[in-house]
Amino acid sequence: MSPAPSLQTESNGEDDQLEISRYQKGVRHLCERGIARVPTKYILPISDRPMLAGHNADDIGLKLPVIDFARLQDSCTRFHEVQSLAKACEDYGFFQLINHGIGSEAIVKMIEAGRRFFELPFEERGKYMSGDMKSPVRYGTSFNQNIDGVFCWRDFLKLSCHPLSDVLPLWPSSPLGLREESPEDKGGKSTIPIRARG
Repeated sequence: MSPAPSLQTESNGEDDQLEISRYQKGVRHLCERGIARVPTKYILPISDRPMLAGHNADDIGLKLPVIDFARLQDSCTRFHEVQSLAKACEDYGFFQLINHGIGSEAIVKMIEAGRRFFELPFEERGKYMSGDMKSPVRYGTSFNQNIDGVFCWRDFLKLSCHPLSDVLPLWPSSPLGLREESPEDKGGKSTIPIRARG
């Protein structure tokens, strides 16, 4: 994860133009260039910011939704689990997936391979930048850089995994080992899409 510069927001027209040409290359690129303040493109208006100052998740009753992949596969429990999945996506936008069948060693190796990707020079990472939301391999800084009013302070690498045999050749060839660390189940097929974040 990239360090967060100060939220100082003074700017002038020249600085804003410089930001526009730089921020679309991602947070890591900005940090590598030595920015001194968070670009305004990454700062939510005060009215849109969460009001959690002085509170932690336990204080406000925030509980991470948990989805059981095994229950999604069971015809007796699938309907209820799909409803839970839909609610998690609508209310939180994320969830924890359990019983997915991918071993912890494979997860650690994939996270490490993802970390190595984000350490590559921008010229290598940038090959996978795409405005196509449906691209099976996509590196970026926000959900849709073409239309998002405010960008997320993060970079991501989306690697589609289904069917793995079709999309694996599209995965980055650098760093070495990234393709080899793809999560597979016993049948040689990926069970879930993995998104590595840097």
